[in-house]
Amino acid sequence: MKTLKYVLLILFCGFISMSFTKKEKINLESDFIKIEIPLENINNQGWGSWNTTDCLEGLDFRVRNDGYNKYAKKTRWSIEFRNRYREKIHLSYKAVSPGEKYEIKKSGKTTDRIHVNGNSGTYKTYYLVKSNSSVYVYVNKVRIGAKDYGYDYYSCDK
Repeated sequence: MKTLKYVLLILFCGFISMSFTKKEKINLESDFIKIEIPLENINNQGWGSWNTTDCLEGLDFRVRNDGYNKYAKKTRWSIEFRNRYREKIHLSYKAVSPGEKYEIKKSGKTTDRIHVNGNSGTYKTYYLVKSNSSVYVYVNKVRIGAKDYGYDYYSCDK
């Protein structure tokens, strides 16, 4: 019983001391990230318009800004690929900030490989990028067909 009284006394003193601490005013304006994206290019789910790649007429992609990831200190960009070819497409890709566009084109180093079914099949993924206003999606090492091996990479349509 004596121990219970001491525990209650300590909790009560802690509660009283917390009620007299100085509270700082929170600045709500600095807690939000303002992103300007043209509204005419965004649908009601937040996706931008479909874009074609520099090389392939039948491969489209679109992006959506899903907000800032405070742990990674990067913006999360959802990416959706759409394959308008009849056959399955296999490709490597990487999403980077627009400032890294020429570096990624020069190096050709991609980090992810995906496979998208034909006849308007889609594939959704996401990438963390150090840009909150736009993203550059680089695609290379493309194969069109049932298998992702046994023949050379596809050359450009355009």
